[in-house]
Amino acid sequence: MLDTTFLTQSPLFRNLDEAERAQILIIGQIRTYRPDEVIFREGDAGDGLFIVMKGSVRISKCSPTGEEALAVLETPAYFGEMALIDLSPRAADAIANEASELFFIPMQDLRSLIAAHHQMALKILYSLCEVLAQRLRETNERYMSIFTIAQWGGAQPEGPIPVP
Repeated sequence: MLDTTFLTQSPLFRNLDEAERAQILIIGQIRTYRPDEVIFREGDAGDGLFIVMKGSVRISKCSPTGEEALAVLETPAYFGEMALIDLSPRAADAIANEASELFFIPMQDLRSLIAAHHQMALKILYSLCEVLAQRLRETNERYMSIFTIAQWGGAQPEGPIPVP
């Protein structure tokens, strides 16, 4: 039997009532991945979102020096949700960091569900906005840290590095 606590713990679905969570469970499916198995690649179509049930997933981008991990996600994190908003291709790679069990929710099924159930849509979209705002704040903090290091922490002892 499926342990559904991951859905009540998910920041995206924790505000749903039991009947609404049951509808999410009906449209989703469990997928398992081996360590270092690719879940999706940057540029792939955004066909759904994932919730980490067990294990961990790294979100990364390729750089000239190799793979750069942007985040490592564990239970109850979710990823792939940007496709819900803008239908754009994947913005980064998602790779199983270890043996992982993920709950996949197809985007078209989720869009149909929220189109038919407006109260559910409001709860999900509000939760999505909360998480996106938190991620934006964290990104701003990281940006400012990098900017500060670049501005004041350079190798020039006589003064700051000029920033264009």
